[in-house]
Amino acid sequence: MAALYNKDAYDGKERVLEIHFTDLDHTYQIRLNQTGSQIFTDGSLSPTTRIDTPFSVWSAISRGEIGGAEALGKQMYAVSGDFSLMINWDKFFGNTSAVKNPEKKSPNMIEKKNPSMMTMLIPWIAFWTAVSITPKVGALIALIVVAAIPFIMRNHEFEIWDQLSMIAVAVLSAAANVTGNGDIPTNIGYLVFGLFWLLSCLTKEPLCAAYVKYNYGGESAHQNPLFMKTNYILAAAWGLLYVLTAVWTFLLRGAGFGNLLIIVNNLIPILMGFFTIWFEKWYPAKMARGKRKEENSAL
Repeated sequence: MAALYNKDAYDGKERVLEIHFTDLDHTYQIRLNQTGSQIFTDGSLSPTTRIDTPFSVWSAISRGEIGGAEALGKQMYAVSGDFSLMINWDKFFGNTSAVKNPEKKSPNMIEKKNPSMMTMLIPWIAFWTAVSITPKVGALIALIVVAAIPFIMRNHEFEIWDQLSMIAVAVLSAAANVTGNGDIPTNIGYLVFGLFWLLSCLTKEPLCAAYVKYNYGGESAHQNPLFMKTNYILAAAWGLLYVLTAVWTFLLRGAGFGNLLIIVNNLIPILMGFFTIWFEKWYPAKMARGKRKEENSAL
Protein backbone atom coordinates (compact mmCIF):
# COMPACT_ATOMS: atom_id res chain seq x y z
CA MET A 1 0.00 0.00 0.00
CA ALA A 2 2.81 2.40 0.83
CA ALA A 3 4.41 1.66 -2.54
CA LEU A 4 1.11 2.22 -4.36
CA TYR A 5 0.54 5.65 -2.81
CA ASN A 6 0.14 8.31 -5.48
CA LYS A 7 1.76 11.46 -4.09
CA ASP A 8 0.32 13.47 -6.99
CA ALA A 9 -3.03 13.07 -5.23
CA TYR A 10 -1.78 15.07 -2.24
CA ASP A 11 -4.20 17.96 -1.69
CA GLY A 12 -2.38 19.89 1.03
CA LYS A 13 -3.67 17.71 3.85
CA GLU A 14 -1.33 15.19 5.47
CA ARG A 15 -3.08 11.95 6.30
CA VAL A 16 -2.21 9.07 8.60
CA LEU A 17 -3.86 5.79 7.74
CA GLU A 18 -3.87 3.32 10.61
CA ILE A 19 -4.67 -0.33 9.96
CA HIS A 20 -5.32 -2.67 12.86
CA PHE A 21 -5.41 -6.35 12.00
CA THR A 22 -7.84 -7.64 14.59
CA ASP A 23 -6.93 -11.33 14.27
CA LEU A 24 -3.16 -10.68 14.49
CA ASP A 25 -3.40 -7.83 17.00
CA HIS A 26 -0.90 -5.82 14.96
CA THR A 27 -1.25 -2.14 14.07
CA TYR A 28 0.53 -0.31 11.26
CA GLN A 29 0.46 3.36 10.28
CA ILE A 30 1.16 4.95 6.90
CA ARG A 31 1.82 8.68 6.73
CA LEU A 32 0.74 10.15 3.38
CA ASN A 33 2.08 13.55 2.37
CA GLN A 34 3.53 15.49 -0.55
CA THR A 35 6.89 13.67 -0.47
CA GLY A 36 5.49 10.14 -0.42
CA SER A 37 4.60 7.60 2.23
CA GLN A 38 6.31 6.39 5.39
CA ILE A 39 5.43 3.34 7.49
CA PHE A 40 5.37 3.36 11.30
CA THR A 41 4.87 0.39 13.61
CA ASP A 42 5.26 2.10 16.98
CA GLY A 43 1.89 3.86 16.99
CA SER A 44 3.58 7.23 17.42
CA LEU A 45 1.28 9.10 15.04
CA SER A 46 -2.29 10.28 15.51
CA PRO A 47 -4.39 8.56 12.84
CA THR A 48 -6.77 10.54 10.68
CA THR A 49 -8.39 7.34 9.35
CA ARG A 50 -8.40 3.95 11.10
CA ILE A 51 -9.31 0.59 9.59
CA ASP A 52 -10.08 -2.39 11.82
CA THR A 53 -10.01 -5.57 9.78
CA PRO A 54 -9.12 -9.25 9.97
CA PHE A 55 -5.93 -9.85 8.01
CA SER A 56 -7.70 -12.50 5.94
CA VAL A 57 -10.29 -9.95 4.75
CA TRP A 58 -7.67 -7.36 3.81
CA SER A 59 -5.66 -10.02 1.97
CA ALA A 60 -8.76 -11.08 0.03
CA ILE A 61 -9.36 -7.44 -0.95
CA SER A 62 -5.73 -7.00 -2.07
CA ARG A 63 -5.98 -10.16 -4.21
CA GLY A 64 -9.14 -8.88 -5.83
CA GLU A 65 -11.28 -11.71 -4.47
CA ILE A 66 -13.74 -9.17 -3.07
CA GLY A 67 -14.13 -5.45 -3.66
CA GLY A 68 -13.14 -3.13 -0.83
CA ALA A 69 -16.41 -1.19 -1.02
CA GLU A 70 -18.42 -4.41 -1.12
CA ALA A 71 -16.61 -5.80 1.92
CA LEU A 72 -17.16 -2.54 3.79
CA GLY A 73 -20.84 -2.57 2.91
CA LYS A 74 -21.09 -6.09 4.35
CA GLN A 75 -19.33 -4.83 7.50
CA MET A 76 -16.44 -7.26 7.06
CA TYR A 77 -14.22 -4.45 8.32
CA ALA A 78 -14.80 -1.09 10.00
CA VAL A 79 -13.58 2.44 9.32
CA SER A 80 -13.46 5.38 11.71
CA GLY A 81 -12.15 8.91 11.41
CA ASP A 82 -11.90 10.81 8.11
CA PHE A 83 -14.04 8.82 5.68
CA SER A 84 -13.01 10.91 2.65
CA LEU A 85 -9.88 8.75 2.29
CA MET A 86 -12.08 5.72 1.65
CA ILE A 87 -14.22 7.60 -0.86
CA ASN A 88 -11.11 8.68 -2.79
CA TRP A 89 -9.19 5.44 -2.26
CA ASP A 90 -8.48 4.85 -5.95
CA LYS A 91 -7.12 8.37 -6.27
CA PHE A 92 -4.64 7.94 -3.41
CA PHE A 93 -3.70 4.32 -4.13
CA GLY A 94 -4.35 4.22 -7.87
CA ASN A 95 -2.23 3.77 -10.98
CA THR A 96 -0.30 7.02 -11.52
CA SER A 97 0.64 6.11 -15.08
CA ALA A 98 -3.01 6.09 -16.02
CA VAL A 99 -3.27 9.68 -14.81
CA LYS A 100 -0.08 10.97 -16.38
CA ASN A 101 -0.47 9.18 -19.72
CA PRO A 102 -4.12 9.24 -20.70
CA GLU A 103 -5.16 7.33 -23.78
CA LYS A 104 -4.86 9.39 -26.93
CA LYS A 105 -8.05 9.96 -28.84
CA SER A 106 -8.74 11.07 -32.36
CA PRO A 107 -8.85 14.89 -32.64
CA ASN A 108 -12.17 14.57 -34.46
CA MET A 109 -13.71 12.50 -31.68
CA ILE A 110 -15.94 14.47 -29.29
CA GLU A 111 -15.84 12.86 -25.86
CA LYS A 112 -19.15 13.08 -24.02
CA LYS A 113 -19.10 14.17 -20.40
CA ASN A 114 -20.85 12.22 -17.69
CA PRO A 115 -24.57 12.87 -17.23
CA SER A 116 -25.47 15.98 -15.24
CA MET A 117 -28.53 16.27 -13.04
CA MET A 118 -28.90 19.84 -14.31
CA THR A 119 -30.12 18.36 -17.60
CA MET A 120 -33.13 17.02 -15.73
CA LEU A 121 -33.59 19.98 -13.37
CA ILE A 122 -33.38 22.94 -15.78
CA PRO A 123 -36.69 22.17 -17.60
CA TRP A 124 -38.54 21.69 -14.30
CA ILE A 125 -37.13 24.87 -12.73
CA ALA A 126 -38.01 26.90 -15.83
CA PHE A 127 -41.51 25.40 -15.92
CA TRP A 128 -42.38 25.95 -12.24
CA THR A 129 -40.94 29.47 -12.22
CA ALA A 130 -42.29 30.81 -15.51
CA VAL A 131 -45.73 29.16 -15.52
CA SER A 132 -46.46 30.19 -11.93
CA ILE A 133 -45.87 33.84 -12.90
CA THR A 134 -47.76 33.92 -16.21
CA PRO A 135 -49.27 30.66 -17.50
CA LYS A 136 -49.49 31.32 -21.22
CA VAL A 137 -46.21 33.18 -21.77
CA GLY A 138 -44.47 31.11 -19.10
CA ALA A 139 -45.50 27.92 -20.86
CA LEU A 140 -43.89 29.17 -24.08
CA ILE A 141 -40.71 30.01 -22.17
CA ALA A 142 -40.64 26.52 -20.66
CA LEU A 143 -41.12 24.95 -24.12
CA ILE A 144 -38.23 27.01 -25.49
CA VAL A 145 -36.03 25.85 -22.61
CA VAL A 146 -36.96 22.21 -23.26
CA ALA A 147 -36.15 22.63 -26.95
CA ALA A 148 -32.79 24.22 -26.08
CA ILE A 149 -31.68 21.55 -23.59
CA PRO A 150 -30.27 19.14 -26.23
CA PHE A 151 -28.07 22.01 -27.44
CA ILE A 152 -27.18 23.46 -24.02
CA MET A 153 -26.22 20.04 -22.61
CA ARG A 154 -24.94 18.59 -25.89
CA ASN A 155 -21.57 17.68 -24.34
CA HIS A 156 -23.20 15.45 -21.72
CA GLU A 157 -24.65 11.98 -21.91
CA PHE A 158 -28.39 11.88 -21.29
CA GLU A 159 -30.14 9.65 -18.75
CA ILE A 160 -33.67 8.30 -19.10
CA TRP A 161 -34.77 10.77 -16.40
CA ASP A 162 -33.56 13.67 -18.55
CA GLN A 163 -35.67 12.49 -21.46
CA LEU A 164 -38.74 11.77 -19.34
CA SER A 165 -38.45 15.21 -17.73
CA MET A 166 -38.33 16.99 -21.09
CA ILE A 167 -41.40 15.09 -22.27
CA ALA A 168 -43.32 15.75 -19.03
CA VAL A 169 -42.47 19.46 -18.98
CA ALA A 170 -43.39 19.84 -22.65
CA VAL A 171 -46.80 18.21 -22.12
CA LEU A 172 -47.55 20.20 -18.96
CA SER A 173 -46.42 23.46 -20.59
CA ALA A 174 -48.68 22.82 -23.57
CA ALA A 175 -51.60 22.21 -21.20
CA ALA A 176 -50.88 25.46 -19.33
CA ASN A 177 -50.69 27.40 -22.60
CA VAL A 178 -53.93 25.98 -24.00
CA THR A 179 -55.97 26.34 -20.79
CA GLY A 180 -54.36 29.53 -19.53
CA ASN A 181 -54.33 27.89 -16.08
CA GLY A 182 -50.93 27.35 -14.51
CA ASP A 183 -52.03 26.06 -11.09
CA ILE A 184 -53.11 22.56 -12.10
CA PRO A 185 -50.19 21.82 -14.46
CA THR A 186 -47.58 23.01 -11.95
CA ASN A 187 -49.20 20.96 -9.19
CA ILE A 188 -49.26 17.89 -11.43
CA GLY A 189 -45.62 18.64 -12.17
CA TYR A 190 -44.73 18.33 -8.48
CA LEU A 191 -46.49 14.98 -8.36
CA VAL A 192 -44.84 13.65 -11.53
CA PHE A 193 -41.40 14.81 -10.41
CA GLY A 194 -41.87 13.08 -7.06
CA LEU A 195 -43.04 9.88 -8.74
CA PHE A 196 -39.90 9.84 -10.90
CA TRP A 197 -37.79 9.66 -7.74
CA LEU A 198 -40.00 7.09 -6.03
CA LEU A 199 -40.33 4.82 -9.07
CA SER A 200 -36.55 4.84 -9.51
CA CYS A 201 -36.33 3.15 -6.09
CA LEU A 202 -37.98 0.11 -7.69
CA THR A 203 -35.13 -0.23 -10.21
CA LYS A 204 -31.53 -1.36 -9.82
CA GLU A 205 -30.38 2.28 -9.82
CA PRO A 206 -32.11 5.09 -7.88
CA LEU A 207 -32.40 8.37 -9.74
CA CYS A 208 -29.63 10.25 -7.91
CA ALA A 209 -27.19 7.34 -8.30
CA ALA A 210 -27.49 7.60 -12.08
CA TYR A 211 -25.74 10.97 -11.89
CA VAL A 212 -23.33 10.71 -8.95
CA LYS A 213 -22.03 7.17 -9.49
CA TYR A 214 -19.26 8.54 -11.71
CA ASN A 215 -17.68 10.05 -8.61
CA TYR A 216 -17.57 6.59 -7.05
CA GLY A 217 -16.16 4.38 -9.81
CA GLY A 218 -18.99 4.50 -12.36
CA GLU A 219 -20.82 1.23 -12.89
CA SER A 220 -18.70 -0.45 -10.19
CA ALA A 221 -20.52 1.74 -7.64
CA HIS A 222 -23.45 -0.67 -8.01
CA GLN A 223 -21.35 -3.21 -6.10
CA ASN A 224 -20.96 -0.77 -3.19
CA PRO A 225 -23.81 -1.48 -0.73
CA LEU A 226 -23.17 1.73 1.23
CA PHE A 227 -23.37 3.86 -1.90
CA MET A 228 -26.52 2.17 -3.15
CA LYS A 229 -28.34 2.23 0.19
CA THR A 230 -27.49 5.90 0.69
CA ASN A 231 -28.87 6.78 -2.73
CA TYR A 232 -32.02 4.68 -2.30
CA ILE A 233 -32.77 6.53 0.94
CA LEU A 234 -32.14 9.93 -0.63
CA ALA A 235 -34.22 9.11 -3.73
CA ALA A 236 -37.12 8.00 -1.53
CA ALA A 237 -36.79 11.17 0.57
CA TRP A 238 -36.82 13.48 -2.47
CA GLY A 239 -39.71 11.58 -4.01
CA LEU A 240 -41.78 11.77 -0.83
CA LEU A 241 -40.98 15.47 -0.51
CA TYR A 242 -42.36 16.33 -3.95
CA VAL A 243 -45.43 14.12 -3.59
CA LEU A 244 -46.16 15.95 -0.33
CA THR A 245 -45.43 19.24 -2.11
CA ALA A 246 -48.20 18.41 -4.59
CA VAL A 247 -50.57 17.70 -1.69
CA TRP A 248 -49.88 20.81 0.36
CA THR A 249 -49.82 23.00 -2.76
CA PHE A 250 -53.32 21.81 -3.66
CA LEU A 251 -54.59 22.39 -0.12
CA LEU A 252 -52.95 25.79 0.44
CA ARG A 253 -54.08 27.14 -2.92
CA GLY A 254 -57.61 26.06 -2.13
CA ALA A 255 -57.39 27.83 1.22
CA GLY A 256 -56.15 31.05 -0.40
CA PHE A 257 -52.52 30.87 0.69
CA GLY A 258 -51.03 31.09 -2.79
CA ASN A 259 -48.44 33.72 -1.80
CA LEU A 260 -47.18 31.51 1.03
CA LEU A 261 -46.51 28.73 -1.47
CA ILE A 262 -43.91 30.85 -3.25
CA ILE A 263 -41.83 30.87 -0.05
CA VAL A 264 -42.54 27.30 1.05
CA ASN A 265 -42.01 25.60 -2.30
CA ASN A 266 -38.67 27.35 -2.80
CA LEU A 267 -37.37 27.13 0.76
CA ILE A 268 -38.09 23.43 1.40
CA PRO A 269 -36.02 22.09 -1.56
CA ILE A 270 -33.10 24.31 -0.49
CA LEU A 271 -33.23 22.86 3.03
CA MET A 272 -33.53 19.38 1.55
CA GLY A 273 -30.42 20.08 -0.53
CA PHE A 274 -28.44 20.92 2.62
CA PHE A 275 -29.76 17.74 4.24
CA THR A 276 -28.65 15.71 1.21
CA ILE A 277 -25.11 17.12 1.37
CA TRP A 278 -24.91 16.25 5.06
CA PHE A 279 -26.54 12.83 4.79
CA GLU A 280 -24.41 11.55 1.92
CA LYS A 281 -21.34 12.12 4.09
CA TRP A 282 -22.74 11.17 7.49
CA TYR A 283 -24.61 7.96 6.68
CA PRO A 284 -21.83 5.99 4.88
CA ALA A 285 -19.32 7.04 7.56
CA LYS A 286 -21.73 5.95 10.31
CA MET A 287 -22.34 2.57 8.67
CA ALA A 288 -18.62 2.12 8.02
CA ARG A 289 -17.83 2.45 11.72
CA GLY A 290 -19.81 -0.76 12.15
CA LYS A 291 -19.97 -2.69 15.36
CA ARG A 292 -16.61 -1.54 16.70
CA LYS A 293 -17.86 1.85 17.85
CA GLU A 294 -21.04 0.32 19.27
CA GLU A 295 -18.99 -2.16 21.30
CA ASN A 296 -16.68 0.60 22.55
CA SER A 297 -19.68 2.72 23.51
CA ALA A 298 -21.16 -0.20 25.44
CA LEU A 299 -17.91 -0.61 27.37
